[in-house]
Amino acid sequence: MRYVLDIFLLLLLVFEMSFLYLPPFFHELVGAALLIPVFVHLWQNRFFFKALTKGRWPLPRVLGAVVNFFLAVTCLTSIISGCLISNILFADIMPLSLRSNPVLFSLHSASARWFLILAGLHFGLHVSAWWQKLQRAAGIMSRPFPAKVMTGLLALMLGAGGIYAAMQDKLLQRLEGAHVFMTPALQYDTAGYILTQFGMFLLFAEAGWLLWHLALRRRA
Repeated sequence: MRYVLDIFLLLLLVFEMSFLYLPPFFHELVGAALLIPVFVHLWQNRFFFKALTKGRWPLPRVLGAVVNFFLAVTCLTSIISGCLISNILFADIMPLSLRSNPVLFSLHSASARWFLILAGLHFGLHVSAWWQKLQRAAGIMSRPFPAKVMTGLLALMLGAGGIYAAMQDKLLQRLEGAHVFMTPALQYDTAGYILTQFGMFLLFAEAGWLLWHLALRRRA
């Protein structure tokens, strides 16, 4: 059930990032409702918070805590700022001065992209545990050398695709809060733009995986 929820959260995030191809009401509704699965995810992992004051803090644990903290901050910032600039769902209770505030629009846009990046990093920190469970479920105790080579090539291809997707959607400018009205990625159809967002998520998931293994080696 936990992994089903994680996949569901990923799908919601990627579709939310493709908001220009979605009905505005659907985008606002899903964005506000995103808090529900997020809090369920936090409840499922409540042991993490209970253990914060216990034990030692090696580098992998510090890395995970930092990523999780900023992930929570960007998630809440994105959702709250989205509610404040709502033109449909909360239009009757939000004053026009908030709904038309350009600073809030920039904050919402930038925090949403940081949310995507940190969600990718967060996933990457745990992808090894996911992979091991999948291997055990499939009865695979170790990967042969050709499989490792193919996995490495696939990782390189996905990384290159993620970098290209970030360039096509002008991710760097968006992270800086710049007003980006047109990007090459917006010339794609709906499926193409969704794949662009998913490609960026996978790029930072790979980055998270690499950071996790570097942290483990540093600890050793």
